[in-house]
Amino acid sequence: AGKEALAEAISAGMGGAFSSSSLYPIEICKNRLQAMQKSKKDESDSNLKIAPSLSSVASQLYKTEGLGGMYKGFQYSAMQSATEKSIYFYGYTLIVKGWKTTFGGDLTPMSSVLCGCLAEWVHLPVTLPIDAVTVRIQTGSGGANPIRILRELVRESGVKGLYSGWTAYLVLCLKPAITYALFDFLKAAILKKKGLKALTALEAFVIGAIARGIATIAVFPYTRAKVIVKSRKVEPGQLPPTIAGTVAEIVSNEGFLALYQGCVPEVTRGVMSAALMLMAKEKIALIVRRSLGIRPTPVAA
Repeated sequence: AGKEALAEAISAGMGGAFSSSSLYPIEICKNRLQAMQKSKKDESDSNLKIAPSLSSVASQLYKTEGLGGMYKGFQYSAMQSATEKSIYFYGYTLIVKGWKTTFGGDLTPMSSVLCGCLAEWVHLPVTLPIDAVTVRIQTGSGGANPIRILRELVRESGVKGLYSGWTAYLVLCLKPAITYALFDFLKAAILKKKGLKALTALEAFVIGAIARGIATIAVFPYTRAKVIVKSRKVEPGQLPPTIAGTVAEIVSNEGFLALYQGCVPEVTRGVMSAALMLMAKEKIALIVRRSLGIRPTPVAA
């Protein structure tokens, strides 16, 4: 179990860094789009009657900051993604092993999702501070110096400021859990049907895209609320925003459908990211397993 967990962690980390770096311009633009809000007093402003789009955000970013602005903070996003995926898959492999040892038999879809949720919570103490810094950089609300942003977050709300928006993960933990549970289910079905030991790159890409698309749409309102909470600066004496309060504020000021502002680029980026990550992970895992001396698991008849 130890070697298998290590192989999963290494291959997932490398796959995560690869997918995050490849799609970073979409990442920074969709986060800026999700962070945009208007208040009730803005409704009379004709400039705000046209809904922002990914293309308009990208155009404005390129106009003001050039090509370099499209990649501002990409190294922190890649680090966050690699760390998140490594810890997630390491934890998930061990949790699944423990579950099977305790309860016996194979995982059901529900138990697989539960194990995925537990694995998601394992990496949050490490990755949430990185994510908080990355979002501030991406949305232009904190400059580009990570040390200065960390100090600013601590000055605003104390150490808990590094973990702002954590309550969103009560729901958001379902996204990777659903994604990887569905991916594993489809993967097992395809391998069993074809009698193979590994997916092709195209098969891994397609089923990874399907799984991530379904999961992303299911939890998107909390994704947008999390970005807004993390991008806001908290003034002295001001209470930090909450996820529930932010969701209510969006609905009150912009309407229910505004909860899905930026959903299309989030799904596009998320689907491509998960598909690229899982495709790379499947291929890297074969090399890592051979290096660690792990034998391929026999395919069930």
